[in-house]
Formats: sequence, C-alpha cells, structure tokens
Amino acid sequence: MPKLSNDLKVSLVTAICLLALAIVSKNVLRVKLDFISLYGPVWMYIAYIITRDKQKESKICSSLLFWSAAIIFVTLAILIVYAI
Repeated sequence: MPKLSNDLKVSLVTAICLLALAIVSKNVLRVKLDFISLYGPVWMYIAYIITRDKQKESKICSSLLFWSAAIIFVTLAILIVYAI
C-alpha cells in the first residue's frame, strides 16, 4: 500500500472536520452556520496550500501535525462559539 502524502493527510483531516462540523451543528446544536463558519476548516486548508512552498523554511509551520491541529482547533472553536 502506498504511503499517503502530507497534502493528502491534511485534506483528509479537513474533510473529517468539515463533516463533523456539519453533523454536530445540525443534529446536536441545531443551529445553521453562516458561510464563513461552515467552511472554517476549508479556509485553513486553503491557508495551508497557499503557504505550502514558503513553509519549508520554517520547521514549525511545515509540520503535518501543526496544520492538522490548527484545522481541528478551528473546527472546535466554531462549535464552541455556536454552542454558547
């Protein structure tokens, strides 16, 4: 089985967070998210794609763990804001 690239791993984290955000907001919180909030994980993925070439100079921002944690954090932050 071939090894997954970092881009694919970050996109999978984004997809899972996007699905979780939609399911939790609709079924648990019963709120309708606005456009910006609904696609919060996607905006972080876009930031990852834009800065992907520049991040090779930085050891922290080039980490797969950094971007995955940032996407998860944004998803949780959106859910917490709407839960309050």
